[in-house]
Amino acid sequence: MGRRPLALSAVSLPHRAYRLVSRALSLPLLGWLWWRGRREPGYRRDLRHRLGFIPVQPEQFGCIWIHAASVGEVQAVQPLLHALLQEWPAHAVVVSTQTPTGARALHAHWGDQLRHVFAPIDTPGAVARFLDRLQPRLLILVERELWPEWLQQCRAHAVPVALINARLAEKSVRTYQRWAALMRPVWPQVTVAAADTVSAERLLALGVPPERLHDTGNLKFDVAVPAARVTLPPELQDRTLIVAGSTHEGDETVWFDAWPELSSAHPDWLLVLVPRHPQRFDDVARRLQDCGLRHVRRSSGEAPAADTQVMLIDAMGELVHWYQHAALCFVGGTLSPIGGHNPLEPMSVGQPVLFGPHTHNAAPLFDEIARTGAGACVRDARELADAAVRWLTHPPVLAARASAARQLISRNQGSSERCMAVLRPMWAPAHSGNVSRMNTATLAGRRTCWFDPTHLTQVSAQAFDPSAHTSGTALATGSGRGQALLITEGGRGQVLRHYRRGGLMARVSEDRFWRAAPHDSRAMREFSLLRLMRSWQLPVPEPIAASHWPRGPLFYQADIIVGLIPDSANLVQLLQQRPLATPEWTMVGQAIRRLHERQVFHADLNAHNLLLDGAGRAWVVDFDKCKVRTGDDWKPLNLQRLLRSLRKEATRVTPYHWSEADWAALLAGYQAPYSAP
Repeated sequence: MGRRPLALSAVSLPHRAYRLVSRALSLPLLGWLWWRGRREPGYRRDLRHRLGFIPVQPEQFGCIWIHAASVGEVQAVQPLLHALLQEWPAHAVVVSTQTPTGARALHAHWGDQLRHVFAPIDTPGAVARFLDRLQPRLLILVERELWPEWLQQCRAHAVPVALINARLAEKSVRTYQRWAALMRPVWPQVTVAAADTVSAERLLALGVPPERLHDTGNLKFDVAVPAARVTLPPELQDRTLIVAGSTHEGDETVWFDAWPELSSAHPDWLLVLVPRHPQRFDDVARRLQDCGLRHVRRSSGEAPAADTQVMLIDAMGELVHWYQHAALCFVGGTLSPIGGHNPLEPMSVGQPVLFGPHTHNAAPLFDEIARTGAGACVRDARELADAAVRWLTHPPVLAARASAARQLISRNQGSSERCMAVLRPMWAPAHSGNVSRMNTATLAGRRTCWFDPTHLTQVSAQAFDPSAHTSGTALATGSGRGQALLITEGGRGQVLRHYRRGGLMARVSEDRFWRAAPHDSRAMREFSLLRLMRSWQLPVPEPIAASHWPRGPLFYQADIIVGLIPDSANLVQLLQQRPLATPEWTMVGQAIRRLHERQVFHADLNAHNLLLDGAGRAWVVDFDKCKVRTGDDWKPLNLQRLLRSLRKEATRVTPYHWSEADWAALLAGYQAPYSAP
């Protein structure tokens, strides 16, 4: 469940203990998922995802990862997804869920437009594999899914985290306070868009910095109403439909107690019962039979007769349809001690709501509904029956409550745009215009290639073969260990680089590396990092193609092709010709600063990997073994590495127009805030 036996480094003592516990519980948890799959097969589907073994889809590297645990969170995030996809391509958004019902709800709304994966269990190994195979640029959590290991590893990988539509009950606050030492690093890490003022105040008290806390309102107010109502079949058009939605056993017990009397007094009333979980459909049908309630199941195709008392909706994705045609709506999970499901679904179609006393999942919202008259709380079968009769037999009462429901919805809409305003700075300056697709190909010898289709319509082994580029020009890189080849493709200059070993390992094998999966190889990692940095508009070359070539059972070879930076030379080449002017050193310092601001660690920052072009712009190249890295302590050491390189070249080449005063000019550029031209 982890890559190291105890994973004790770089984390707090409470988190170390949490890791040990999470590993100990991982096998029982997987067993529970398998056992639950007996009744709901979806829990056994893609079980590998729970351990982080999601399929690698490199075109989605740098995506926005949205985690919506189950149906309620999937419904809540729909307005944000609609807003997000106006700015981001669908292939760059991935949604994870914990439950198969959440997955079905996502697929029902989006089909195959959005990729779905099951979220990993919270162990170091599972989360590391998941992040390694997805490589997101941003994690968006919906409502309250704060998993310590997810957040720890996002910190380690410098992946920003947002918690949107955040709702925090008093019980959750007590839980987080109980585990304060474990959660302490989390609160400064997350940017929060709270669903209500009460939750915002609770999160502030827990330790979320005020500058990271935003009261954006409840996303569920922005849920889109279906454009058209589907007409009811003739046998239902003369019936008065009372819809009990998202029900649990406790809700149904109260309804079954109240319904015989209501049905007897009002034979045209029909209870439309929509259980929350599909695995309970058969149980609910048996309970209806035991209670002697005449019923039909939606899945049977049988039409309700004139004396049918209950219609059981044993299907997914139909709840809003029935709310649209209801005369009265009840919100489930409130007479049962669940905490309440979404009351805004019926209200969005102009319906007031009845609900029970168990509303702790969204207590401020239910309180506002009751206060404004958009709904009412009932505590037992007697109160439920009295409220139903009062509302349905007095049209002005029902009309007034319906008006209050519509006004409440209208006053609170706009949360999705407020959330987008919070999220945009977290991915800026990346946008859909610089998040391009990439293609993959498998060549002979199981050679995997990734390439940018805007530069190459197809890729072949010859593209990475120096002998196939007879007019290519050799370029020295670094201190001479590797060799790059300047080639021309479609009239544009490109640089082909074959990865070589350094140090003592080069004597054993010049260019073969220990076997790794393609996405984990040097070429693909550099290719992915370049794509990410280009989306941030950093001064780095364009990634064009990368190759991973297995060589026997233990090794692989790697190649990469990047775009040529026209009319450019590295610092060593330039300093052999002339001194650099202060503005040029300033540009070099600013280029490094821009990388460091994005937490990009260049493992080999030296004078050969810094370029100036004909316009005086600075560029950084050769990102082998580089990565996005958290923290700031490594940044001065990175600069010191460059300083050692500049000094070393002074002992190696002549002439060499450099002095220690030039370093001060570079540092001044590094320390000055960068402003885009």
